[in-house]
Formats: sequence, structure tokens, C-alpha cells
Amino acid sequence: MSISSIPAAPRMMQHDYEAFDALFALISAIGVTPTGGLHRLAASADDGAVRDAFCHWLGSEGFQVQIDEIGNVFGLLELSPGAPWLLCGSHLDSQPDGGRFDGAYGVTAAAVTLASLARQLRQQPAAARRNLAVVNWTNEEGARFQPSLIGSAVFTGALPLATALACRDAQGITLGEALATIGYRGTALPSLPLAAYVELHIEQGPHLEQQQQQIGVVTETWAALKWQVTFRGEQNHTGPSLMSSRRDALLAAAKTIVAVRAEADTQGEVLHTSVGRLETQPNSPNVVTREATLFIEFRSADEALLKTTGERFARLLQTIAQDTATDVSLVSSQFRPRQQLHAGLVQRALAQAGHLELAAMPMRTVAGHDAISLSYHCPSCLLFVPSHQGLSHNEREFTAPDDLHRGLDLLLALLADLSLHPVGELSLAEAKKC
Repeated sequence: MSISSIPAAPRMMQHDYEAFDALFALISAIGVTPTGGLHRLAASADDGAVRDAFCHWLGSEGFQVQIDEIGNVFGLLELSPGAPWLLCGSHLDSQPDGGRFDGAYGVTAAAVTLASLARQLRQQPAAARRNLAVVNWTNEEGARFQPSLIGSAVFTGALPLATALACRDAQGITLGEALATIGYRGTALPSLPLAAYVELHIEQGPHLEQQQQQIGVVTETWAALKWQVTFRGEQNHTGPSLMSSRRDALLAAAKTIVAVRAEADTQGEVLHTSVGRLETQPNSPNVVTREATLFIEFRSADEALLKTTGERFARLLQTIAQDTATDVSLVSSQFRPRQQLHAGLVQRALAQAGHLELAAMPMRTVAGHDAISLSYHCPSCLLFVPSHQGLSHNEREFTAPDDLHRGLDLLLALLADLSLHPVGELSLAEAKKC
């Protein structure tokens, strides 16, 4: 065979970047905040609108659109009937007053990249050995409905569908009701055997920018311990009620918040902690708080540290309750273990970055991602592009267009490699059982 007859390797073209820019701008405009951020909570009216726009785009590009029972949106491109699927995507829901890159970049990048790859592979019909699919996962953020990662957890079987649909927001609306309202309570998905899952995301941290790297390839995730804790006291008038007799649930919550931060301060950077949400009743300036609920997180790569921290902090909560004459209860507890991603896919991604002459490095992720859910189900890969100043879940979240496009370059190269040379062909030394 002459060199001139060897098909060129698939790659992104200028019109592909332009298609991505246009789709990303369209998606970013739905739920936009006055200062250019994004407020698009899961199963809200804006989430329904962005799903509609995304599904319309998928249909116009030849994808077959499927909505499953938890509202996950799939766009399917069948290239090799009967072959397993390469699935790629992220999420379109956001945090309150969050950024427009978190999640949405991964969905739009996947859609445009897969459309481009399919066009190029169809020119060599005997070459493609995998089918291609994009996904928008429901309620990744966990802002409106808890827990986070609901859509991907239901897909993999880690969370029962009925339990997920019964999750309620602060107004008492269930996820099932909310999905039905926006028209995205779908039906059971036909069998979709996965060869691999790949997710492209912004880093949401400063490390790539600080180390002047263009791509991060995630090798593992930190573990996380998430608690919902409620203190109950006694409602009373803030004026005449004696200070000595008050049972102030908000005081107990305040002491807890300080203690949560102190846990991290004593450990250094190996433990991250937060109280990101506080709900109080009756939430009046002239009333002693009768009930306060805190959403507490402890994160670390050291599972043993999380275990001892949790045990110590449970005892501390009892002490705080006693000191404030309140009662305390652990409403819910979720432990997400440390997880390694597929070693063979990490090597393949780093190799493709090298071929593209992209500065890439292996790294950990502290945040949770749908790729972590999928990693228990099939070989999974998580790729990062830089976040300016490490800022995320913030309206000023930003990644430069060149960095966004470089992410597309690597995504296409990796997906093409996996389509032409499937994951099953990895050597035993490369592959990690999942």
C-alpha cells in the first residue's frame, strides 16, 4: 500500500471549532445571569429549555435521541451495528449563580467532536469498530436535589430509580415531578453496552495553570464524606427570652461551622472541609432559631483520615448539642470512596496528548464527576483543561478559547484511537479491571 493511500488520522477542522463555539454560545445563553454566569438548576424550566435546544441540535446532526427514565439525554450515532459504544459527555445543570463552563463544556465538546469523528469514520466504513454516543447526565451538581451524580448513578445501577425519582428539593418537589413538568421523564433505555466512557471537563482548580500545563489526565479521585446534620432547639423571642435559658439551634450550627473549618486547618492541605448550605427555621430576625440543618463535607485522598475525622466529629457534635441545650441528629451520611480510573486509558490519553504536542500531566481530582460513577461500570477516562485562577462554581469561571479547542483536539484523538483500536486490545499490563 502506498503512503498516499493510507487514510489521514481523524482530526478537528476549523469548521468543527466554529460549530463548537456556536453550540457553546447557544447553551450558555439559557439560564445566563446578568454578569455572564449561569443559573440552571436540574429539572428547572431553564434546564428544560437547554435540553430542548440540545436535543434539537442533536437531531439536526443525525444523532438518534433517547431519554431514559431518570431524564438522561443520549445522542446515538451507530457506525458498527452490534458493536459496543464509546460514550462521552457531562452535564448541563449548574450551581446557583455558577459558571457556564462547568459541565456544559463537556457536553457540547462531546457532541461536536463525536459528530466530526463520525463523519470522518464513515469515509472509512471498515475501520470503525465502535459506536458513538453523547450524554447529558441529570442532576450532576446536587444543588437542587441531593445527592449529586444522580443520573449517572441510576444509569450504572448504583442508585435505585425509585429512590432517585423520590428525591425532594427545598420546596418539597420530587425529581420525578420536576422531570415530568419539563417533559424529560423518559422511558427505559435499550441495551447500551459500553466499551468506555470519556469525560472532558474544566479542572476547577489552579494546578494546570500554575504548572503551565494544557491538559490534565485524571488518575484517581479523592474520597468524600458528606453529612446532613440537624440541630433542634426551641423557638422563642430574641428580646425578652433570657440568654441563659435559650436553646438556639443556630448557635449550635455556628459552632459546628467553625469546628468543620478547624478540622481542615489542623490537617493542612490533605483534608478539605466545608459547610456549603445552611437551612434555618423559622428564619426570622426576631426569633431564636428552633431548627438548623447543615450540609457538611470532608474530602481527602486518605480514607483512614476521613474515618477518624468522622468518628471524632460525631463526638464533637454531641458536645456542641449539650453545650447549646439542643438535640442533634445525623439526617443522612454518604461516603464516596477513593477511586482509581482505568490505567490503560490514562496511558492512551497521555500518549495521544504527546502525539498532538500538548503539555499534559497526570493528576488527581478532588471534585466528584460522572466519570467516577461510570468508572465502576466500564473503563472510564476524565480529561481536564485549565481553569483561570482555579475559580469554579462562580460566575467568573473562565477557560480560554484556545484551551477549550485543545481539549477538543485531544478528545477526538482519544476517541478515534479507541474506535479504531478498542479498549479490549489493551495489554494486561495496561488494563485495570473495573
